[in-house]
Parts: sequence; structure tokens; C-alpha cells
Amino acid sequence: MFLSDWATITPEAVSQQMSFDEGNKEWRYQAGLSTSMAAKQAEGVAYLCRLLQQHHLALLADEVGMGKTFQAIGVIRLLQQLKPDAKILVIAPNRNICSQWKGEFGAFEQDHWHGESRKPLEVAEPESKLEAMIERVGKGDHHVYFTTIHALSGLTKESDGADKVGLAREHALELKARVMNYLHQEGFDLLVIDEAHYLRAREGGSQKVAAAKAFFGEGEGECPLAKRVLLMTATPTHSSVNDVANILRYFAAEDDLKNSVTQNDFDAAHLLTKYGLRRLRLLQGKNGVHYAKQHYRKEIAHPVSFAENQNAELFFGLYQRQLVKQFQAKASNRQFLYGYLEGFESFGEHDRQAIKQDAEQQTNEHGKDAFSKAPDTELLHQLSQEYYGCFNEFPEHPKYKALVDIFVPEMLTPDGLDDIKHLVFVRRIPSVRELTKRVNTRYDNVLGHQIAQALELNESELKAWQQSHWSRVWLNRYFNHAEEFEEPLPEDDEDTSELSADDNQLRSRITELFVVKKRDPNALEDTRNTECTNVGLRFRKPESIFSLFLEPSLDYEKEAYGYHFEQQSGDRKRATYSTAAMSQRAQRHQLNNVAVNEETQISENLPTIWQHLFEQLSDTEKARFRKWNAATKENFANYFKAGVLFASPVMVELFCWFYQFDKNNRLYKSGESAHTRYIDFIQHTAPKLSESMLLWYFKAALETFEDVCKKIARVGLDEYDNDWRALKGHTSPAAFASGETSNRDSLQLSFNSPFYPNVLVATSVFQEGVNLHLQCNQVHHYGIAGNPGDHEQRVGRLDRLFSKVNRQFKNGPQGELRISFPYLEHSFDEDQLASFLERKARAESKLDKCLLDDHDAHVGTGKSQHWQRYLKQPESGDGSRVADPYPARFK
Repeated sequence: MFLSDWATITPEAVSQQMSFDEGNKEWRYQAGLSTSMAAKQAEGVAYLCRLLQQHHLALLADEVGMGKTFQAIGVIRLLQQLKPDAKILVIAPNRNICSQWKGEFGAFEQDHWHGESRKPLEVAEPESKLEAMIERVGKGDHHVYFTTIHALSGLTKESDGADKVGLAREHALELKARVMNYLHQEGFDLLVIDEAHYLRAREGGSQKVAAAKAFFGEGEGECPLAKRVLLMTATPTHSSVNDVANILRYFAAEDDLKNSVTQNDFDAAHLLTKYGLRRLRLLQGKNGVHYAKQHYRKEIAHPVSFAENQNAELFFGLYQRQLVKQFQAKASNRQFLYGYLEGFESFGEHDRQAIKQDAEQQTNEHGKDAFSKAPDTELLHQLSQEYYGCFNEFPEHPKYKALVDIFVPEMLTPDGLDDIKHLVFVRRIPSVRELTKRVNTRYDNVLGHQIAQALELNESELKAWQQSHWSRVWLNRYFNHAEEFEEPLPEDDEDTSELSADDNQLRSRITELFVVKKRDPNALEDTRNTECTNVGLRFRKPESIFSLFLEPSLDYEKEAYGYHFEQQSGDRKRATYSTAAMSQRAQRHQLNNVAVNEETQISENLPTIWQHLFEQLSDTEKARFRKWNAATKENFANYFKAGVLFASPVMVELFCWFYQFDKNNRLYKSGESAHTRYIDFIQHTAPKLSESMLLWYFKAALETFEDVCKKIARVGLDEYDNDWRALKGHTSPAAFASGETSNRDSLQLSFNSPFYPNVLVATSVFQEGVNLHLQCNQVHHYGIAGNPGDHEQRVGRLDRLFSKVNRQFKNGPQGELRISFPYLEHSFDEDQLASFLERKARAESKLDKCLLDDHDAHVGTGKSQHWQRYLKQPESGDGSRVADPYPARFK
């Protein structure tokens, strides 16, 4: 295949080099079966090659969740096949997304690429700064390099000059000259820009725009930065009809962008027809039926009011009165009054320093459209303080309570766990922390009552413990006994994190009861182990026979272990159990890199609960498990144990089982050996499994384990030395993402597992570049998006191929993605939502074609009558009849 062939390249030719049916490298494109997503991706690669050959510029605008990254990698692999020393630059919004790109290259090579290569494709580590990326290019060790769009905004941080825009341009020109010198003045062979709509705002004189124009070579009369440019965004018309042209103008002469028929300089339909490729997402269900988004999206409005809280209603009325009074000079701009003000989302006291840091980070990454600051923040803070002075509490916001009621069941049961995951988007940063805290508090009440029931606390004791916020101090006073595990603990078992007071408030108090605190006699809080800690340690410490309980069977199905270890420790002998189990599996299954222990072996027949869990699986589930090799089974066992012991309510369930068993055991079977007690405990719990959370999590973890490894964690299925530390770090039912994105990857992994967090509250930092779809099909717009493009990006975190909705259709005829809008009745909040839904409904058909007009761009001020009719409900039909707006054309 030669570069000249790209003008006529076909999907059939593409599929000779790569497969888009994951893991099936025998797959080939068949023109008559082009409705599958695999076929669309092969068509996408071929058509993008044609556009790049003809125009040196292409815009991949497939709907969210259709594998745009893999299509781009397909193009890159073909380019490198033709030119082994090709240089490619990938620019993504931030370093986290760049890291995900790097992982996608590995997955593509392993599961999709089967073409010949003269040399391996070398992919560099992502760099957040242009200078560092250019230094890597100078070394010449790689084919693919990464940097961030955000890097274009930070070129003048060290400068004191007044003309920041001019300095940004000059610095960008210097950097471009340096990299062009490394590339022998020829430029990159391909430039790929992910989430290209970040470049849409060309007006306003920002540093980013000035730097981008200079760096990419727009209007300079010089060689462009790259010979070919591939732009990627699911929402090229994000908030304005001019967005498409604004993005393309960085890389094409304005005369080339004009519509020669209408002489309309920037006609989006013409530009997308010429440069673009956009197909709509189809989820394939049983019997080959396809479903488009209109077949499964269900929009729900949740009205809330102050009916049950008159004081809060008075506060809200006073807030609105003061708002109008304070900003009456802006009354002519009624948009201000509807402008996503903080009072429609949050009341209360917050960690103001943390909020300020989050706001600064969010504004840096997302610009002013992130709405990280509200003009009424200080007003709301002042009024909240006055309210607190009167009532010794902060006013209750009814939208908080409404969502928490939806998120947290009154009692945790296996039947309710299927719908336990919720994704929430907010506009105001204070809402992120407040919602997280309230969800964790409500979960604490549910889980605390379960523990209290096992302890058989009377009503007054239960009330006292709850009023103490489920404290360690109260529980230790209740038991009033010495700790059982006094020996030094492994580092992994200690909670050594440094948390602010605010973070401590956000974390689950019930989970904290199971955490081994760092021993500090001067600490203000009680750091001694609790009864919960001691029970938890039994299931984690290899010295306890109960550490065997969650170990896989020796043959990974039913076989018991034949011995445990015993070693001399000082003047006493110490047994180890889970370590011995691991050693026996390593010998049996030839697991490398696992030390086979030579300690004294004590013969004993020791089963685990795994056999009974495995027996509860369906034939399909057993078949899925049995196709794995031993290393994959070992990896899954580590994943499952980490999740249930650190990041799920199963630890509470195990505590309740063990406490009741141990209490009865002490009463009726005193003097029996630890081994006998352990086996009795297995016999005690085995009948409970069929209706247990432990079994539900076992099945849920099994169902999506391969997808978690391949699509989210980017680890090999057989990486059995993985301890899944990310799961151990998310131990609360609710978590949040705002501002700093350093924990983006671990949050994404944990939310896509069946384990904690159950509720993820996020600002616009999680609006793009993260996949949150494996376990969740419910998204709540606590604060509505600023425009249709933002809204579609948010829903697109869940609406993707291989999503939970996709699995529902594969298992049956019903699938549903629930999209919820809570709002304050009879307020500006309702007017704002009504206006948004009306405009969204009018814009949706045009948005699919990437066409908007200025009337559709932003939320207005006029409340639509009977606005509930704009809420979308699932339609019937076959998605294969849905026409793609800008399809691949090969004739």
C-alpha cells in the first residue's frame, strides 16, 4: 500500500490490516453488513485517509462513544506502515486524556492490529508543556508524541510583560521554529487534535488563540506545523454556528473554506460535507437489532419545593430579594438573573479555600465557560452565616434532599444494587462537596443501622451512636475492651493519608470504623482499633485463618487447600494462611514472580467461600470464567478481594455475619480450635449467599472484569500481580471530581467497577475525556449545561458502546438511559430549565447534523409554556434506519 493509494483506499483494504471486532483478528469488512459499529470504524479509517490525501485536513465528528480514538490510531498505524519514521503529534485537553491515548495504542496493538510493520510504533510519555514535548521530538526516539491544549494557555506564566497575548504569540513562534528545526523544516507527518472544539473561541484576544495561531502556522506564510491534520470532536458545533469554521481556520486558507455555490464564507453544512465525517451511534442488541439514542434515552423532571421547610423558604426568598437589590444595575440584562447562580444549587458553609483552588484549576482548563464562579457567592455566604447565627444550622436546600432520596435506598439489598450507580453534574463547585457529604452521611445511616442491628443495640443506644456521627469513640466505649491486634501492622493496612478537615467530613464515617488509623497518642480523635477494625483485619491479615475466606479455591472452583504455613517468631510460632494459599496456587498453576514459601507446612484441609460462590453462578457465567487462564483468574481474584474488602458495603455484611456467628460461637462452642471455628463460619455463611451482597458483587465483578481491564484500567487480563490499589483508595459510597484532576484515572476506574463510589458528583472537569459507562445508566443534571454541546458531552459519558445500556439490549429487549433534571418549582430555576429544554429540543435534530443558530446556542430567559412536553421518552423502532448526517462516501 502506498500513500497515493489513500485517494482510493477502501474499508476492505483497511480490514486487511486491522480488526475492529475486539480480539478477533480474523474479522473482515463486508459491505453488505455495514450497520455494525465495527464496520463503521473500518469505513471511518478509510474515509479519513481519503480526506487527508485530498485536503490534508479531516474532521472526525462521530457521535460520542463511537471509538473515534481507535479510528485515529488506525490512520496513524497505516501512516507508519507507509512511512516507518513518521512523526505524529497528538494534542488532547489535559495530561490524563493523553495518558488514556497512550493506553489505547497498547490496546489497539494487542487486540486490533494484524498488519505488517517494518518497525514497532514507539509512543512517548505525555508531556503537559510544549517545551518538554519538543525536547522529546529533538531526541527522535519515538513516532507519536503528546501534549495538551492547555499548554497553549500557559506560555507566559513566567513573564511579567503587560502584553500577554503578544508574548504568547512570540513564545509559540519560537517553540514552533525549534520543533520545525528538529523535523528538518518538514513538520509533523500528522497532527491529531482531540476535543478540537476547545479551539472554537477565536474572538476575545486570549493567549491560547494567539499561541495556537502562531504554533499551528495560521496566516504566517510559513510551512504549517504538520503536513496533515486530523481534528476530532463529537460536538464540532458546540455552542455557535461558527464553531466548525473557527476550528478549521487554524489549518485551512479562508478561500478554501468558502462555499463556492452560495459564497457563504462559513457554511457549516458545506464544511462538514467537504472535510467531515459524522455517524450516529447505534447499540447492537439481541438478534442483530440496533438502537439509536431516541430508543433508550428517558428524560425525567424532578420538581422540588420548600413545602416542608418554611425557614429555608424564607431564606431563599430573602436571597432572591437581596440578589435583585444588589445587582439592580444589571437588571437590563435579565440573562444575569437566570445565569446559573449559586443559590439555585447550594446553601451552607463550605471549605472556601478548597473551592477557590478548584475554581482556579477549572477555569484554567476549561475557560470562562466552566462557570466556576458565581456573582452571588459572597452574598450567599453572608446570608448563610446570618442564618446560622439565628438557627445554629445552615439552611436546607431542597434539591440536595431530593437527589439524596433518589441515590440512597432505605436498606441495601442485592436486588437494589443493579441501579445503585449515579452520575451527577453540577455547575457550582460548592454543590460538589455538599452533595458528596450528604450522600455519604445518608449511606452511613443505612449501614450504621445494619451494624446496630447486628450488635442488638436498643433504641436509645442506636440514637446516641447516630448522634455521635457513628464515632469510633462511642463504639469503643460501648465495647470497652482492649484491641486484639496489637502487633505492628503492614503499611498497606494503615490509613496514612493526610486529609483536611473538610475531606474528613466528606468521607464515610462507617467506612472509617474499619480503617486502621496511624497510632498517634496526641491525636484529637480516637485512633484505637474498633470492633469493626478487628473484624476487618481478620479477613485481611495473613496471620488470621479468616484471611482464607475470600481467597479463590486452589483450582479456582472448589478445591480446598492442603496446608498452611507456620514460622517461628521470637518465642512463639505464628501461622500464615492467605500467604500459604497464594504459594500453593503459584505452584499448581506455574504463576511466575510469586515466591514459593519454604516455611514449615502444617497439613490441614482448608476450604474457602469461593466454592460456594462459584456454585451460585449460571452456566453462562461459569463458561466466561473458565475460558480465562490461571493468571487472569488470579487477577480477577485480586480485583474482587480489593473491591469487597475496601470499597463496598460487603465489609459491613461480613461484619454482621461474623459478629452474630462469633457471639453464638462463644456461647455454645467455647474451646474449639480456630480451624474448626473457621469451617463452622463457612457453613454458617454458605446458606446466606443466594441473597447476599457478596454474591451480587461477585457476579457483577465477573461480568465486566474484561472490559474494566481492557477499556478502563488498560492493564493486561493476566497481570495477576496487580493489587488494584485504586479500588482500595475509594472507600466511600460517594466521591467528587472538581478542579484538580490528578485522581481522574482512579475515579474513572472505580466508578466503572461495581464497587465504590456509587455516586460520582462532578463539575465540567469530567464533562469530556472520561468513560463512566460500564456500570451506570443514570445521569442527573443538578446544574444544567450552558449549551447543547456541553449537555451532549455530559450524557455521552454514559451513552457509549459497551455501556450498561448496551448490555441491557444484548440481554433482552429493554434498555434505558435515565436523564434527570431536578429543579425548584415556581422559581427562576424552573424558568431556566424550561427554556433550556425547549431550546435543546429545537436544536437536537440540527445538533446531530452539527448545525445550530444563535437562537439555539444558550439558555434564554423566556419560560416555555407546557415545557414538560419537551422531555424525551424512548421511542420504538430499529436504529439501523437512522441516516448518518455526513457518512463515509466511497463511490
